Amino acid sequence: MKLSQACLLICVIVFASPENCLAQSTMVPWLTRSADNSRSGWNPHETQLTQASVGSKGIVRATIVPLIGDARGMEAQPLILPNVKTARGTRDVMVLPSMADVVRGVDAHDGSGIWQVTLGMPVTGSQSIDAHQINQHWGCLSTGVIDAETQRLYQVCWVSPEKTGNPQTARYFMFVRKVTDGSQVVAPVLIQGKSGTQDFNAAMRKQRSSLVETNVNGVKTVLGCSGTINETEAGVASGYCFAFDVASNTISAMLALTAGEGAGVWMAGQGAVADAQGNFYVITGNGDFDGVSQWGESFLKLKYTPPSGAVHAGLEVVDHWTPWTDLARTGRAAPPAVKLAGVSAPSEAMRAVGGGMNMSLKNAKLVPQISDRGTPVLLVFPQIASGAWSDEDWGSAGPACIFSIGVCVATGKDGIAYPIKTASFGGTTLADLANPKTNCAKLAALPVWLTMSPGPVDPCPTDPTTLNFFPWGDTAHLHMTPVQFFDPTLQS
Repeated sequence: MKLSQACLLICVIVFASPENCLAQSTMVPWLTRSADNSRSGWNPHETQLTQASVGSKGIVRATIVPLIGDARGMEAQPLILPNVKTARGTRDVMVLPSMADVVRGVDAHDGSGIWQVTLGMPVTGSQSIDAHQINQHWGCLSTGVIDAETQRLYQVCWVSPEKTGNPQTARYFMFVRKVTDGSQVVAPVLIQGKSGTQDFNAAMRKQRSSLVETNVNGVKTVLGCSGTINETEAGVASGYCFAFDVASNTISAMLALTAGEGAGVWMAGQGAVADAQGNFYVITGNGDFDGVSQWGESFLKLKYTPPSGAVHAGLEVVDHWTPWTDLARTGRAAPPAVKLAGVSAPSEAMRAVGGGMNMSLKNAKLVPQISDRGTPVLLVFPQIASGAWSDEDWGSAGPACIFSIGVCVATGKDGIAYPIKTASFGGTTLADLANPKTNCAKLAALPVWLTMSPGPVDPCPTDPTTLNFFPWGDTAHLHMTPVQFFDPTLQS
């Protein structure tokens, strides 16, 4: 079998009993990454996955769905729209976009194919854009969003227009497709635009974070964000967020998150959180910070203003909170030559703080501690030196926003949870970062260790370099958005 024809399999897990073949009308829609715009990751209508039923019936693999065209398969999360009238009758359609720019619509119950479309030629994986050569292709990297009312899929994919697979000339497009048959609603829309002097297509981007759709006062908007392949490429390595106006099918606003100095939006593929007022919430990764226009390592609230008459749409940062800067974490040195996003540079000055699985521990400082549970833990402080944009990546996970209590929990590679007030982030300044205790006092509560307990280590230290350790020599970072759950008994 040729590699280009290879398929991967996606499994649908159900209970091992025939009564669980649900009627189509009962299937819960899954229209966006992690279930909803709060990114809760929770299906509140689930009635069969209980401790008792799992214990008595077990779980088995019931359906196998082929993912065509890529040895790696999918980075995007499957989406489901129930009760769709298709050529095969009314079906609950599962949408599967692959890294090969192939999108399939399949029956969500048995995995049988309903439709399949190819959106273009994907970028060919190579060390120039993927140092570990994980991916065969780079195409539909992020999760799209389904508009249930119009039964349309909005999906961003990286495409090589001249069909060479060259990442330098490839471009991102917004594809608008019918969930009924995969057909095109409008021609692919090029993701393009400027924010000040920054041009989205001036460098190779990495559009990994998922899309989100909002409907505020009848105006539907899809928002997407990105990072950059070469994370330290001088003057162009900026993160971006862009708005897509559903009514006109155009890119209506573009916002660069630095002046070409990092602040990519990764969030492990998570999408921006959106509230009912049309605000968007994202966490950025490595980059410069000044509290004015440079938003590296920051939790941001973005406000989108839809177009109205002769007034153009706008997208701006309206609030933020920042725990520390890359400069403070790594010794205030200049960034090195270009490195790939998410990959530590080969120089010692750019060793990863929270994500470098292959970091040398030679001559590391070892500090024994006792955890909160009374168990011993060894903190390993490797000899990371002075790179300004090391790999702290606070934005390694998306925020968990619980709007009913007005708090978003932001986490990252240190494994620390920062509870941030949605009404007022605090607007961190450089002066605040000179006094971290003042900065942390702006939070809804003091930060806490979430993924492990290192013992008596302050999660809001006066010296941020005290956070540069590995427990037992292993990373403890969070690379997914925490799941929210509402307990009906406790009402919380």
